Amino acid sequence: MRLNFPFKNIFARLVLFMLTVLISSPLYALETIVVGQVLNSIDRNPIPEVNIFYKNTNTGVKSNEDGYFMIRTLDDKATTLVFSCVGFRRKELKIKPGQSVGIQVQMNEENTILQDVFVVPGANPALELMKKVRNLKAANDYTQYPNFSLKRTEQGLVLLGKVSQRSVNRHIYSQLTECSMAGKDTSLIIPLYMTESIYEIKGKNKRLIAENKFSSTIKSEVLIKQLLGEIQTNVNFYENSILLLGKNMISPLSGSGNIYYNFYLADSLYKESSKIYQVNFRTKNPKNLTFNGKMQIDSATCALVSMKAELSEQANLNYIHKLYVSQNFEKENNSFWTLKDEVIAMNLTYEILADSLHPKPEIFLRNSAVCSTTDTITKREENFAGSGYEKIELDDRLSILNDTRILRIAKWIADVAITGYIPAGKLEIGKIQQIMRVTDIEGLRLTLPLRTNEKLMKNLCLGGYAGYGFRNRKLNYSGYAQLKINEKYNSIIDIGYTNDFRRIDYNYNNFLLYENPLVTGDVDIVNTIFGFRSALKMSERKDFSVSFTTDWTKDIESKLYFRSNQIFSGADLPMVHNGNDMHSISYQTVTASTRFSFDEKTYENHFQRIYISNFKPVLYARIEAGRFQTGQENGNFAKLTGTLKQNVKLPIGNWTYLLQGGWLLGKVPYPLLEIPTGDKTFGYSFNKFSLMYNMEYAMDKYVLMHNELMLNGLILNQIPVIKLLNLREIFSLKMLYGVLNNDHSSMLDYPDYLKPLNKPYVEAGIGVSNIFRILTLQSVWRLANINEPGTSQWRLLASLRIGF
Repeated sequence: MRLNFPFKNIFARLVLFMLTVLISSPLYALETIVVGQVLNSIDRNPIPEVNIFYKNTNTGVKSNEDGYFMIRTLDDKATTLVFSCVGFRRKELKIKPGQSVGIQVQMNEENTILQDVFVVPGANPALELMKKVRNLKAANDYTQYPNFSLKRTEQGLVLLGKVSQRSVNRHIYSQLTECSMAGKDTSLIIPLYMTESIYEIKGKNKRLIAENKFSSTIKSEVLIKQLLGEIQTNVNFYENSILLLGKNMISPLSGSGNIYYNFYLADSLYKESSKIYQVNFRTKNPKNLTFNGKMQIDSATCALVSMKAELSEQANLNYIHKLYVSQNFEKENNSFWTLKDEVIAMNLTYEILADSLHPKPEIFLRNSAVCSTTDTITKREENFAGSGYEKIELDDRLSILNDTRILRIAKWIADVAITGYIPAGKLEIGKIQQIMRVTDIEGLRLTLPLRTNEKLMKNLCLGGYAGYGFRNRKLNYSGYAQLKINEKYNSIIDIGYTNDFRRIDYNYNNFLLYENPLVTGDVDIVNTIFGFRSALKMSERKDFSVSFTTDWTKDIESKLYFRSNQIFSGADLPMVHNGNDMHSISYQTVTASTRFSFDEKTYENHFQRIYISNFKPVLYARIEAGRFQTGQENGNFAKLTGTLKQNVKLPIGNWTYLLQGGWLLGKVPYPLLEIPTGDKTFGYSFNKFSLMYNMEYAMDKYVLMHNELMLNGLILNQIPVIKLLNLREIFSLKMLYGVLNNDHSSMLDYPDYLKPLNKPYVEAGIGVSNIFRILTLQSVWRLANINEPGTSQWRLLASLRIGF
């Protein structure tokens, strides 16, 4: 990864100076030597392939990909050095013969005025052409044609670069170096994952026909998808933005393209009897998620003929550099242009502190596609995914490396990161968040959570935990058994029992929250040990449950629960009825919940399902019916709940929302009311109200909405010096409204801290994210009910977020 700090230019000048000193010597006193670098005057990015020559001579060179060059001559009449490149103004510099100098040359971009294109005095011809291209986007976008279809063959490859012999044993190393691509280098390029897929494309629909994952493991695939998200491989520049790595990147063809890009009409040429214009484009702000590159446009239709786009090295994006997209189009039946081939490439630096001066190991990601409008499917045997390596060589290496130490460690880390469980032979330790916690009741508590995996029994899983609190000197425990009765529909029967302390507002039915394998919804190591606090307000419970889970389709799944629970009275959860202390309350419920998603991919890890989220909504519908007992009182109740959550990608960032509503029928003791989840720690959570304490409010009808807007540095990218830090703006807004019928108090007296919500609750936050690439700080204000005793009107909250 490259860090673009000001000292980079200083270093470049220092290199030029050192080279000048080193090459200066009396032996070459009559030779003229010039070394230097050619940069774009707008963004200071290097310009490759610049023609550099002495005027009226045959002595010339070209700059390399980093803009560097060295030219030498013995001709004492060579005094004018010329710099020439398509799309840039020609530049001449006077050089004194017989000297050795280091220079930095800045070239200005220019438009090539083509007489037959536009005749608008004073206008930028590229802007006029781009206006026509945008006006005809809908007509030229082949994905908009309902009856058009094509076959698309994709090859994906993930390579781990620069791994030394120490990472693999000697036997494996000798096998690898026998491959032709290893050569004599003592560092190896190791394939981590490779796949070849064939799709049928109809409009915007993409249907998988066949897939070959070679020797790739399932866990490697899941780790890559969890890490990188669903990479949009069929990039469409006709759309306003391009989705890559979960980020929306502005297309040069966007309706707002002129705000983000400078365009330059560079050249015209003839291709397949069509006249083609070449337009170069450069980002106006290299911190934005925008590209530099060039496109070719058909003069007759204003359709794309080719696109070469590379994300700016200074873009506000973590761990990724050299992100490159290349597309070529061909004319179909002499009518419209369709995609012919595509290459998407990027480098992922997995050493956080890497920079351009101290390169670290990288992961290379390559995806190539070949398209055809006929049933003929092209498979590339050589140059797999544009990597320069043959398919057989890569697969042989992948097969050899699956059992090496480096990949075993990678798979072990992947298991922990993805599932929350630590593999230990035929057992797994976890969830890892349960291993340790601190509470006022238990003091320090150590827990050993275990479960069996598929190595012991494929269709049966036994698990549970035992935890000992050193303050109350009590052992608490839980156990469960899961049986898979139908593999096709993932039908599972689960039975479990728990005797433990839980937070007083613990919600058994917050299924959307529990989809995150690293979230427990209860007190754990994260919110106590890592939060440097002891948890308050815990209650003892005994829970028995039986459940049945099944899939109806790939997008619809249902769960049916029977629960019999007992909640005990305590200092934090007092149970008083008409002045008489109650020992506990008991209740039994039947809950039916159905989850709806859209084209969401999942990973099945034994009895655990991991959701690989996309950008479409997820909906939960739940109905619950039950009966409770409190001493002499008992009664029936029912609950209806609906939840909608979606991650929406915007051109300027990312918006996440959660909308939920619920309705309770009947009279119940207050622990069974709807309790919004509060959080009085200094950690920020999207799913909780940050300035509301636990069990502050209760309600029997409610609606809530959580919003979070993360921008890509829209404002901070414009501020000098600050923009070098790649910071991002974050805003949050959480709202809640509910009502509470006082009749519930006839079942159990309300504690003093529990109140009805008399008016809507609102809290809002603004902050900065991506501090050191992992830290988010947010200032949050409570905007309603601010005069309640014990409440905080403001708090500075932190959270860890690792992403691109």
